[in-house]
Order: sequence, then C-alpha cells, then structure tokens
Amino acid sequence: MKLAVAIPLYNHEEYIGPALASLFAQSRPVDRVVIVDDGSTDRSREVVRQWSDPRISLLTQENAGAHVALNRAIDEAADCEFVAVLNSDDLYCPTRIEKCLGCLESHPEIQVVASALKLIDSAGVELPATAPKARWVEKVWSARRADLAEWLGIANFVKTSSNFVGRQSYFAAHPFRNYRYVHDYFFALECALHGHLAVLDDALLLYRTHPTNTIKSAGTEAVKLETLRMNGDLLRELAPHMAGSPELRKAYTGYFRNLCGNHADFRAEIFLTLIAQLLADNGSEALANLTAGMSPLAFPELTAPSSGLLKKELAREKRISRLEKSKWLRLGLKLGFIDEL
Repeated sequence: MKLAVAIPLYNHEEYIGPALASLFAQSRPVDRVVIVDDGSTDRSREVVRQWSDPRISLLTQENAGAHVALNRAIDEAADCEFVAVLNSDDLYCPTRIEKCLGCLESHPEIQVVASALKLIDSAGVELPATAPKARWVEKVWSARRADLAEWLGIANFVKTSSNFVGRQSYFAAHPFRNYRYVHDYFFALECALHGHLAVLDDALLLYRTHPTNTIKSAGTEAVKLETLRMNGDLLRELAPHMAGSPELRKAYTGYFRNLCGNHADFRAEIFLTLIAQLLADNGSEALANLTAGMSPLAFPELTAPSSGLLKKELAREKRISRLEKSKWLRLGLKLGFIDEL
C-alpha cells in the first residue's frame, strides 16, 4: 500500500531540508513526496532541487494560500492509498509513518490519524517543559476526553495540519477549507464528529514554533473572528446530517458545551449574536415551519427525560438536611466513614 507525503511549501528555505530529511529517515519508507511551492520568494525551490531522490515531485504556483497548495498536493497523490501531511517547517519522528499506518490498516472505520506532538524552536531544539507553549500543550493533552469532539471543544489538540495521516480518498472528499488559521481545526472537527478520527498517544510529530508561524501573522482578533466564521460554517455543513442522526447531534452538543466554556479563541456571546442575526434575517415563519416539522420519531430528544441537574441538586439538599439533623452522620463524614456530599 503506497503512501505519499503532501508538503505545502512557502518561504521555508531554512526548514524544508530538515523536513525532507525526517521523511527519508522513516522506519517505514514513504513512496512519494509531493511538494507544492506556493509562490515562495526565497530559495525554497532551489533547496528542494538539491535533493535528487526520484520520489520527490516539485510543483509550483502563484501564491494562493496553504489550503490550495495542500489540496493540490493531495490530488496529485491520487495513485497512493494513504497521504501524510507535512508542513515545510515541521519534522516527523522516525516511527511516525509506521505507527500511523498501522492504526489505519488495523481500523478500517478510521479515516485519519493524529498523534501527540512536541514543540521545537527555530533551531530544531525541543522546548523545555517549563516554556509557556510547552506547558500549554501539556495542559491540552492532560484534558483529553474519550470523545474526541468534546476534546476539540476544549482546544485544537491536533495543533497543525502536519498532524494528519489518512486515506487519500477521505482527503480528496474533504478538502481543506479557505481559512488562514483554522483549516486544520475544521478538518479535525468534521472528522471527529463523524467518528472517523483516531489519536495516538506517542509523540510522533515535532511542531516548529518560530517568529513567522502563520498563526502569528495577525492579531488575536483575526484568529477569533475566523474561529467564529469556522463554527458557523461547521453548523451549516452539519445541518443536513444532524436532522437524521441523533448520534451526530449528541457529538456536536458535547463539542459545543466545551467550546463555550473552555476554548481560548471562541467567543460564545458573539457567536450567539451572529445566530440571532441570521434568524432575524430569515423571519419567524421560517423558524416556525422548521420546529413544526420536528417529530419525536425523528428527534427522540423531544421526549427524553429532562436534565438531571435539578434532581441532583434537590437530592443534595436532602442529604444536607439529614446531616444537619444527625450528629452521627456528621461524625461519620468527619471520620471518612461516609462519602462527602
């Protein structure tokens, strides 16, 4: 089974050499390397041409964005069953391809695999555990959830499109979207919400952090605004599928709950304002028609028991009342013979 590595390249003359070296040091050799130079103005193309390996294909284009270059590289790899993405400034650990392919071959229902990662600096040196960015990654991974969509609501743990290894057919059917900062996030979310994403605990990717990372090219406002737009696009994309899938609705709800309470770049107040405006633009009749067409057969949530939150609170108050009336219960609680309230 053939695997191609898709590399979008832009002004990374000092990094593309080490990136290629990490590919050719894999324990499971890669079959093709498709590089699409997105209008670099430095010596990036010249560095690639110094490599004489016949597996390398170098395509060039005028600057059109990372998602365009990446989708073109994936399309060019249509003769390979699997595709791994590697941004031109990142590195693979030696067993990345072997372990990711092993997961895909063992689990036919999985379309894309990601892994844990480590951060390196511009010189390729791993960031110390005390560095703020390394601490952030550690916190994200310590917040891991069994439900990957819920975990993505806390943070984009995949971090980068370099963290995707998957089936070429899936990549081709789900091209990267026209986002500057969050195309990897949208891709991971769509994949996870449908149960097609797997994550390996091994740190198999070295993500390079340096002054020219795309995420640093604009203020935080730009990232937050794009995150809002992306979540709107995601809802629109899921709408036709959510109506017929209680499982998808449940998965999205878990994601959205965590998103509102945890994600650093999401502003729920603004997102709800956008939804309110969209509803206002469509009028009350459209909403009335939608709700009138919902039946308990298609939406079993309509007849499901109400939230247990109030019941739990009432039960807790009852236990408190019993505790106040009984000195023996208070003593048992103090000595640890009964559970805390």
